[in-house]
Amino acid sequence: MTDHLRFSPDILQRLGEELVPDVDQGIIELVKNAYDADATECVVSILSESDMHSEVIVTDNGHGMTKENIREGWLVIGKSSKSETEVTTKFRRVPVGDKGLGRLAALRLGRRVELTTETGDQASKRFKLLMDWDEFSSADVVEEVDLDIQEVRSTGSAGTEIRISRIPKKLARGVVTKLARNLLLLSDPFRSIGEETSSADAQNGLRDPGFKASLATDEFKDLEQKVSQAYFSEAEYRIQCQHNEDGTVFFRLLDWKGSTLSEKQSETRYSAFPFLFDLWVFVLDRRSFSNRTASFGEVREWLSHVGGVHIYEDGIRVPPYGSPGDDWLELNLKRARSPEQRPSTNTAIGRVHFSNVERRMTQKTDRVGYIENEAFLEMKRCCSDALDWAATYLVRQRDERKQAEQAELELKTEKADTKLNKVLAESVSVVDRGKVEKAIDLVLKERGAEAKAIREDLQLYRSLATAGMTATVVAHEIGRPLNLIDRTLKALMRLIPAEKHKDAEKRVNRIGTATHRVQSFVKIPMSLLSKRKRRTERVSVNDTIDGFARLLLPVLEDYKIKPIVETKASYSDIRGSASLVEGVLLNLTLNSISAFNRGIEDVDQRRISISTSYSGESIEVVFQDNAGGIQGIDLPDIWLPGTTTDPNGTGFGLTIVRDSIKDLGGTVAAIERTDFGGAKFIATLPPLRELDT
Repeated sequence: MTDHLRFSPDILQRLGEELVPDVDQGIIELVKNAYDADATECVVSILSESDMHSEVIVTDNGHGMTKENIREGWLVIGKSSKSETEVTTKFRRVPVGDKGLGRLAALRLGRRVELTTETGDQASKRFKLLMDWDEFSSADVVEEVDLDIQEVRSTGSAGTEIRISRIPKKLARGVVTKLARNLLLLSDPFRSIGEETSSADAQNGLRDPGFKASLATDEFKDLEQKVSQAYFSEAEYRIQCQHNEDGTVFFRLLDWKGSTLSEKQSETRYSAFPFLFDLWVFVLDRRSFSNRTASFGEVREWLSHVGGVHIYEDGIRVPPYGSPGDDWLELNLKRARSPEQRPSTNTAIGRVHFSNVERRMTQKTDRVGYIENEAFLEMKRCCSDALDWAATYLVRQRDERKQAEQAELELKTEKADTKLNKVLAESVSVVDRGKVEKAIDLVLKERGAEAKAIREDLQLYRSLATAGMTATVVAHEIGRPLNLIDRTLKALMRLIPAEKHKDAEKRVNRIGTATHRVQSFVKIPMSLLSKRKRRTERVSVNDTIDGFARLLLPVLEDYKIKPIVETKASYSDIRGSASLVEGVLLNLTLNSISAFNRGIEDVDQRRISISTSYSGESIEVVFQDNAGGIQGIDLPDIWLPGTTTDPNGTGFGLTIVRDSIKDLGGTVAAIERTDFGGAKFIATLPPLRELDT
């Protein structure tokens, strides 16, 4: 008697739900299977069975499956029916599905799965298969559950329908929105913009008519319109990198019309495959859209859904590249290090397009991203070099314009000086000439003093900006090891025997809590330096304070400080930027934390209070703490740059507060100590009237 290796039903959960934890990616795998079946359309429907259950139906018009296909392919988890060089029979597509792990994750969303499929040819038969996961849960091994493939009445039309029912809860709106976005971006909606031809076009047989995936929900219709709407012609410029089969690489910079501004053949050789990288860059300010066909708001909304650099392999998108939060080309980091002429994920939409027929790239087991082999890293390096080349060119062009403008300004100044002397000679008597020249010299002297003061302030804030950008770079770099720690902890927990999980979780959770706190800290500089927040526009002080409080809450909890936020102003809109308001709040908060840490006054409960009010004439923001108040320094001197009682402080915080409030058109006053138990700061800001907008 011989034995066989058998599997517990628990392995289905580990293979499906743990390897592909995201619901949307599991469903996307079912859609990719439709693409591999030469379907031209695939519809994902989300229905509500009841208040407690929902249902997902994935329907395609592909070639369907025979009974043998189901038995030897669809039901075999982990076996790939696609060889390394195989293409599909009808449209000669490069298969993008994998070994069934993602499909398994989707199928296990609900307690019941119903597969219906038909090939649609002359000998067409329609087959149905029912799977009840409860039967697997009650079995000792997977092999004990019998599955019956039934033949049902044929309709004569090819295609496959997978119905996943008895899903224990409704899919959250965020999951549905994410799924809708990924479905829309799946089949490269930007192909028509480029000139390249997809390798998916058949060389022998039918030309691929394309593949469209859609989601049958109300949320999808609105999102589809936003994503499908193209605003490429509104881009300020376009960066392109072309890596050819022979290894030659061309960098190009094109204007919004598509005309080449500059082109360079790279001297560097890259161990990469042929690909084309396009990046459309937008200047998002209202003035630049004053004479455009699209509005500033429309383009910004569109970029919020499609912004970032996506990767398309043979016409099908590979996640997570270009997803919200995935900046794989490090656009934002490059911009933080050197903001001059650099795009960000909020201001650009890009795509890397290539063929993977020769399988030089391999996707990870969980279907999220590629294994970063030499070919991938070289492709990434080539794209980064193209971005650096374009930034250098644009900075050089801007500096040349600046130098030309400076020379023109000097010439105008000389002409103005000549004209002034001529007017004085013709209009002012010799007796009064000296008095007039002295008056002019006095004005110029005062203007010079004012310019000197402005230059000194500029140097101060350049230094602070450098420190801020450095903090942002550090925050970005810290994020990677923190994510690695999280992933490693999860992997370690899977290696620990179940009976020791309880003891291990206590220790692992302490590490997890510490990394969560560090992540909270590193988010702050990234948020403050966001370009969107630096725009001058209508700003709600209440909303900004509420958002700031949420951002800083984990940090305050770490310092055992209780925040009290009372944004009760009936009207709180001002004209300015959210970053100025957040900068004021952050500097005041850091001062409070410093005072608490120095132990100026021992308190049972550390508190920070932020409140707003509206008098009809002005908006008042009050910030106070119970850290003991202002001590060891004269009250008027707290606003002076470099003045501080904290040995580790810079002395710039309250200077920035004063200048920021002034830039917002308001005033700020301080009280050394109040009944609350510490210092109090009152900022008075002018409201933005409706007539001013």
